[in-house]
Amino acid sequence: MRVKFFAFIREMTGCPEITMPVVPTVGDLARSLGERYGPKLRNKLLASDDKLGPEIIILINGRHVAHLGEINAALKDDDTVQIFPVVAGG
Repeated sequence: MRVKFFAFIREMTGCPEITMPVVPTVGDLARSLGERYGPKLRNKLLASDDKLGPEIIILINGRHVAHLGEINAALKDDDTVQIFPVVAGG
């Protein structure tokens, strides 16, 4: 499974993308990335109530996880996951 990072998420991981073994769900991925890169990233990816953090957008193969089951969205070995921060501006 490929995981791509963008903007400040990329800065927190120190790399633009990684390849990693598949985990069952997006929540499992967030927890795994939090273990790998530390609590600061984990707190961005997961809210305190174990929901996805409000400051991130996660896509699986170009589809927003909101349409795939949110934190329970299933992952497969050939998936590409993209993690973006929410941005605003004008």
